[in-house]
Amino acid sequence: MTFRCRLQLAEALGPTNRWYCSQARGYPVDDRELLLAYFIKSGGAIDFAARYNEAMGAKNRWYCSEYYGRDIREPQILWDYFLNHAQTANTRLEAELCTA
Repeated sequence: MTFRCRLQLAEALGPTNRWYCSQARGYPVDDRELLLAYFIKSGGAIDFAARYNEAMGAKNRWYCSEYYGRDIREPQILWDYFLNHAQTANTRLEAELCTA
């Protein structure tokens, strides 16, 4: 299974999607098929694709490489940097712009 598929499957079967799916159905959901179907139908797959493309894109690769002081092209490092640094920085910047 590719790196991207493992990440997407982890999100689809993870606690956040499980919670939303359970809320939508009105009962706790543990069935993998229901979770995957909900993830796809609710837009989770599209959202994941957009975030994954952004994480692997040139802008994140540049910032990640600057952060580590070397050229970074490994998908796992780019994804981790995007989740832990890039999204936080973007949220902070948006908050600053809204309060300015």
